[in-house]
Amino acid sequence: MSFVTMLIVANVAVYLLQLLIDTHVASPYPNWTWTEAYLALSRTGIEQGYYWQFLTYMFLHGGVLHLFVNCLGLYFVGREVEIVLGPKHLLGIYFLGGFMGGIVQLLWTMYGRDIPLLGASAGVSAVLLAFTTMLPELEITTLLFLVIPIRMRAKWLGRGVIWTSILFAITGWWGDIGHMAHLGGAVTGWFYTRRLGFGGAFWMQRFFRDRRRNRERQERMDPNEFISQEIDPILDKIAREGIHSLTRAERRILELGREKIAKKTGPQFPH
Repeated sequence: MSFVTMLIVANVAVYLLQLLIDTHVASPYPNWTWTEAYLALSRTGIEQGYYWQFLTYMFLHGGVLHLFVNCLGLYFVGREVEIVLGPKHLLGIYFLGGFMGGIVQLLWTMYGRDIPLLGASAGVSAVLLAFTTMLPELEITTLLFLVIPIRMRAKWLGRGVIWTSILFAITGWWGDIGHMAHLGGAVTGWFYTRRLGFGGAFWMQRFFRDRRRNRERQERMDPNEFISQEIDPILDKIAREGIHSLTRAERRILELGREKIAKKTGPQFPH
């Protein structure tokens, strides 16, 4: 049995248990069920020290349709993620996405109405973004509102999840849904998969990589080549704009040029 299947079975089993508990056990709050009070994620619960809610909320659902949509999404994208990245990273993306999604949702609603957060949507959003980051150009068919088939590249589905989550959170549409949890999970899945090498390097990684390669290229140059390609353009700039116009990088190049020339000429002794 794959880990995706195990997650789906766990979600279904917990939902059935949730129905059983809420049918037979009274809630301490008039508008919340027992599982919402103790197992769903809420400010009230966290303030009372129910930190397990960051995990348990991921397996609760608000109804059969909520459960079905999450399990269906996890089934279709989770299998590909598990095959490519392996079970360890699948579970890492799923649970870390759910955890971060919960934190983002709590922060977003810190001063608003305290609505219990429940559902696997944040974790599924993380797995979905992992899938679209791994295979951005893959042609897929998705169902808009579970009815209208739309053909698109996977990357557009991922971007759609992010931007619609932001839009719904800002406008307040479907206010009882944890849109910021979806966003937090999606961004976590994207970031996690990018860190594994999919989708290209981050700009900071590219900056340091290019800087290292440029430094290695300069160190391989002989003094004459270095002066011609690196020093002469800087000297021209000094002639045009003055020495105060040099950047720190250009000053380092001048220092490296001085070292190369010193190595070429060798130590100088007075006669």
